[in-house]
Amino acid sequence: MNVRFLSIASGSKGNCYYVESHHARVLVDCGVGIRRVTAALAEIGVQLSELDAVLVSHTHSDHVSGLGVLLKHCNPVVYCHEQVQFALASTIRQKRGRAYDNIQTYDSDHGFFHRDLDILPCEVSHDCEPTCMFKLFSGGHRLGILTDLGSYEQQHVSLFGDCELLVLESNHCPDILRGNSYPEYLKSRIRGSRGHLSNQQAVELSTGLASMPQHLLLGHLSENSNTPRAASDAFSRIETGNIPHVILAQHTASQVLELR
Repeated sequence: MNVRFLSIASGSKGNCYYVESHHARVLVDCGVGIRRVTAALAEIGVQLSELDAVLVSHTHSDHVSGLGVLLKHCNPVVYCHEQVQFALASTIRQKRGRAYDNIQTYDSDHGFFHRDLDILPCEVSHDCEPTCMFKLFSGGHRLGILTDLGSYEQQHVSLFGDCELLVLESNHCPDILRGNSYPEYLKSRIRGSRGHLSNQQAVELSTGLASMPQHLLLGHLSENSNTPRAASDAFSRIETGNIPHVILAQHTASQVLELR
């Protein structure tokens, strides 16, 4: 059974990923506008009406800003953490113009099923509590999305260590962050333990994985505190040699990737 993956947008200005199994068509977050989502899915032959679920990692706007409008045009199950159900429902109602009833919840300690996807939430250290990233299983395949964390623990390395495809945050370069025009409080937030992973932290996490993913995708790059070159250079300046990777973009969709 094949699994397809598409990054529709990845970065500090909006995040949205698409995962397709034999029986499920799922978005992970929806932090971009409906035109972006519609166009990216159409390129791989998928219509909005075919979406059957949206997994919400947390309620920062770069992950949910497009959800309310999306739900004017399709009716997927929306899965969110049990602690944010009412806040998310209110946000959706404001954008959608009316309530949305098909919201189901998960917690940080248990996995859940959606059709033929087995979904395991994993709580991470981020300044929007709770924030959960996801490991997904289907047909013997394993893929993970691990972004929006300022620090990591061995449990994260272990959990995502056998993924065939892994979206890993490589948010900022400390030197670029230090020199940009952000106010100091924002710089402190980004580099703090509840902010975002730097390029070097991403390297350190990846080298601890039990096996290197077939597809290592560097995501959630900051446009103001990082560059694709800086992120790639960090993954090419380690003792073990270059780690093959792909940089996910903010404004363009990735190529569709297929796990066979």
